[in-house]
Amino acid sequence: MKTLNYFKVILLVIATAVVSCSTNTIDDTSGGNNGAELVLSVDKSTVYEETLVTFTVIDGVNDATSNAIISVDGVVITGNTFTMSGLGTKEITSTVGVATTNSIDVDVIEPSFTTKVLIEDYTGTWCGWCPRIAKGIEEVKDQTNGENVISIAVHNNDPMVFSLEAQMRGQLGVTEFPTGTINRNVIWQQATSNDMNTAEPLDLLTTIQSVGLSINSTVNGSSVDASIKVGFDLDVTGLKLVAVLLENGVIEPQLNYTSHWPVGMVTDFEHNDVLRSAFTDIFGDVIPAANQVGGGVYRVDLTTSIPVNSVQTNWSVVAFVVDADNKVVNVQKAAVGANVDFD
Repeated sequence: MKTLNYFKVILLVIATAVVSCSTNTIDDTSGGNNGAELVLSVDKSTVYEETLVTFTVIDGVNDATSNAIISVDGVVITGNTFTMSGLGTKEITSTVGVATTNSIDVDVIEPSFTTKVLIEDYTGTWCGWCPRIAKGIEEVKDQTNGENVISIAVHNNDPMVFSLEAQMRGQLGVTEFPTGTINRNVIWQQATSNDMNTAEPLDLLTTIQSVGLSINSTVNGSSVDASIKVGFDLDVTGLKLVAVLLENGVIEPQLNYTSHWPVGMVTDFEHNDVLRSAFTDIFGDVIPAANQVGGGVYRVDLTTSIPVNSVQTNWSVVAFVVDADNKVVNVQKAAVGANVDFD
């Protein structure tokens, strides 16, 4: 019996040695990645042309990017960043030593939306130099692509006063009249005492924006109903929607010190783009994060009361998207009753 137990012990030792040898053989990856999975990723999977993207390679829990050889459509790149050019889908591959990562795609697309610019004109009929900005807006809109500059006149202490005008000035940093703001983050500069720098808003039209808007509105009894869509080319975050109702062709006396009209009180001055009411919070309603994705569209139906003593044919809706810093990303305008699609 003792002899039999002795042989059992010997057999157990031999079996343990065999198992240990087998385990060592499985772990030996011969220059691979220690058995961990290599994962290739990119910071942006959909981009416009000439956009810089950054690639990362993770070896299990460790960053192996510095040891990776990365290729775009089969061509090895230097480092882990690359400026995408040429429309279409680009295949990205990578190796670390003799190990190969997964492959990923980056889509290079054309912009879907026209970039437009918003000017908000802080004005009043009592302000003699305020017509300078009104004239500047006319001159901007008369220039090439000027139709893509959209204006809102925010009146102070006159028959066209907007009830939230003081809050707007306070939050957006407006301290004097006249003041024109461009995209809610730049003060429009004057060229002379009579004229504005018309190139300043037009220069911003060359900036590509990944968000666009469409507007469809109707009159419904004593209110205006607006269906607004926000389209997204790329993934974004932190955006809000602002929508307002404007009136054009309002005739009210205007004090004028500029050379563009007779100096003094101009009794038949035509006021356009007058801010009358808001469909949303004047600083924006939050767009749900789940809707701010490339290829997605966010739609919202809004309503506001019809202004008293205004003419229906002179109304228009302006909708714009602002970012977390209150900067306007893009803007759209449509006459009430008209359907203006993404452009």
